[in-house]
Parts: sequence; structure tokens; C-alpha cells
Amino acid sequence: MGSDTGAGRRLWSAAGLAVPLVLVLGGVSAPVAAADAAGVQESAVAEACGKKTVSAAAKGRPKGAAGARGTACPTQRGGTKPKAERGPAGPQGPPGPCVDIDTVGVPGSMSGAEYSAALTRGRTYVGYRSAPTGAYAWKDLTNYRQTPGYPRNACGVSVKVADRVYVKVLTTAGAVFETSCTLTLTCTLGWAAVINP
Repeated sequence: MGSDTGAGRRLWSAAGLAVPLVLVLGGVSAPVAAADAAGVQESAVAEACGKKTVSAAAKGRPKGAAGARGTACPTQRGGTKPKAERGPAGPQGPPGPCVDIDTVGVPGSMSGAEYSAALTRGRTYVGYRSAPTGAYAWKDLTNYRQTPGYPRNACGVSVKVADRVYVKVLTTAGAVFETSCTLTLTCTLGWAAVINP
């Protein structure tokens, strides 16, 4: 009976050692196989992306820690889209309203008096004020009875002071017309055409 007991103990010890050994080897081999499979997949992706690879062991990655990676190349940029062609230019819009102003100081004036000519809403005005910040007294130069011959398509204006106040307008067709008033803005002369520039 003693020999049978010794043999049973040896058998039990061998079996006890064999079972943990199988478990250890099985547990170790599965992560190693998974790491090798991930390394093979990583190498294939790197080849497709045109990169050199380093094995999981060379990188010092713990066994069984890395899973499979995606197959996309994260650093590659997509192609650029072609630029769209510019379309044809649209028709020209209507011209904007003609608005203009010109100002000249009165020669020798100590108070800063000045004359201005203004063109707005299709009408031309001449004005005077006795100080740089005073109110203007305006005269309408488009009144057909007082200043006949005013061009309907005037678009620019200028003023000059000498013995009289001279006002000129430039039309959208490039024609120049002029009239003049006294220094007290009595305006009774009609508009006359000037030789075109």
C-alpha cells in the first residue's frame, strides 16, 4: 500500500504540473499569435502606404497589447479638386446717379467765405456762404426760364470765381456746358456749350 500511495502521489504531481503548464503555454501563445497577426497587417498597410515598418517586438510593444489597426493611410492627403471655370460676365447694370460737388474759396476773404457748385438728383446748384461753417444760400441753375439750355445728362460739376462765379458741367456723353452768375448769385445767363475735350 505504501508503494501504491507513492506512485499515486507522483502521478498526481505530474498531472498537477502538466495542467498549469498547458494553461501557461496556451495563454502565452494566443497573445503572441495576435501580436504577430497585427504586425503582419500593419506591415501590409505600411507597404500599401509606401512606408517602412518596424515589428511589434522592435517597438517594445507589450505582447498582446495591440489590436488590429485600420487599413487607411492616415498621413496621405486626398487629391485636390479641379477649379471651376469662371462663367461669362453678366450684362452691365444701369449707371449710378450722378452726384458731384466743387468748392472754391473767395480770394482775399478773411472770414473764409466760399462758393460751391453741387450736382444732385439731375439738378445743378451754385451756393455761397460767408464762413467755412455757415449755412449756404443756394441758387438752382436748372431753371429753364432763368438759365435756359441746361443739359439733362449733366454728371459732373466745377466752380471758379473771378469777376463772376463760373459753373461748368460735364455730361455723360462727354460734352461741357457752362454758365455764370454775379458774385451776389444773380444768375440770368443761359448755358452755353464749350468745345468738347
